[in-house]
Amino acid sequence: MSANGPVCPVPSSSTHTERRGLAWVIGAFVLCPCHLPLTLGLAATLLSGTAAGALVTGHPYIAGAAITAAWVAATWRGIHHLRLARTPAPPLPNSRIQV
Repeated sequence: MSANGPVCPVPSSSTHTERRGLAWVIGAFVLCPCHLPLTLGLAATLLSGTAAGALVTGHPYIAGAAITAAWVAATWRGIHHLRLARTPAPPLPNSRIQV
């Protein structure tokens, strides 16, 4: 461990980061607000008979806002990973262990 904290010995490759970003964006597409009527109907059907199902059917605006917030967060996370894949990696610090 260096003075700046632990250093990861193997940096993440840009290909792996780009694939992770694409997975987040594709996953966010499922939660897209343009699919909100389908998403709410599917959530209510899958959760029927549970307290969560009663919450979704009883409060559709709150459920829609939660799904929209999840979509925004997933889209942002995917774009963040895609941008990280495009930026060059910083040089690795000196790997000598100081005692």
